[in-house]
Amino acid sequence: MAEQILTVTTAYAREQMARARAEGGTLTKVAKMAFGSGGVDAEGKPLPLDGTEQALKAELLVKDIASFEFIAPATIRYICSLAETELAGKTINELALVDSAGKLTAVRTMTNKIKDADMEFIFEIDDIY
Repeated sequence: MAEQILTVTTAYAREQMARARAEGGTLTKVAKMAFGSGGVDAEGKPLPLDGTEQALKAELLVKDIASFEFIAPATIRYICSLAETELAGKTINELALVDSAGKLTAVRTMTNKIKDADMEFIFEIDDIY
């Protein structure tokens, strides 16, 4: 069985890229990362994504992207951290990149991560083109 890809670029982002290439328009900037707690099934396994998502199943927080880096010619790694007190005691199992228009451009589900109150968490999402 093929391994499931748990991060997907949304149909919205793919359409925006196609239109920009064909029509010469502009793309919106990825500006924020959203954190949620609805990304797993009853057994704790990450839920599959189809790319049509425009909301997390259970959004907890949206924060500005702290930084990004190009890790390959067509791959950008976006980085966002949660301070010690942010989402303390919460379970995080879904992430999304949010553009300047407030739309999701990439979504990821993952196994449960319980946020400790005395630790900073750093989350990374690779946006692959």
